[in-house]
Amino acid sequence: MSKQVPDKAYFVEMVYTHMGIIYKICNLYAAEEDRDDLKQEIVYQLWKSYPTYRGDSKFQSWMYRVALNTAMLGLRARKMKYTRLSDQELTISEDPYETLDNDTRVGQLYGRISKLKDLDKTIIFLYLEQCSYDEIAEITGISIKNVSVRLVRIREKLRARLHIQNPVS
Repeated sequence: MSKQVPDKAYFVEMVYTHMGIIYKICNLYAAEEDRDDLKQEIVYQLWKSYPTYRGDSKFQSWMYRVALNTAMLGLRARKMKYTRLSDQELTISEDPYETLDNDTRVGQLYGRISKLKDLDKTIIFLYLEQCSYDEIAEITGISIKNVSVRLVRIREKLRARLHIQNPVS
């Protein structure tokens, strides 16, 4: 038995509570000049889709799903620019963790993530947001096993692109 659809006040409260999700998705999927438009489109799509929210999943999981779908479909439909940093901005030294500050390393990581395929980008984003494999599977519509396999492959790709060696245990 699903829950009754919450009211408008609940919707507004939950969107404001989880607004960071929208900002992070906008930063990952849109060029700087397109982020405000994408943010407005996500909020519009959340509101438009709200009557279909049955309460079977957490509001946050539903919000991720709608926001990510809006970002990915919007980019394709409007041919908005992906957030891309030039290779010069992403130059990595031989041993990046000794010479670069944390902000630079994070910037490089997100630069490399932004170049992944849409589904891989979504999966690693949700993983970095500390979503469980179950939540990632629910949001993306793939199996938990597929989430696990894809995460291993994505991490390998990112390590290779960032020239990071696996630490010896």
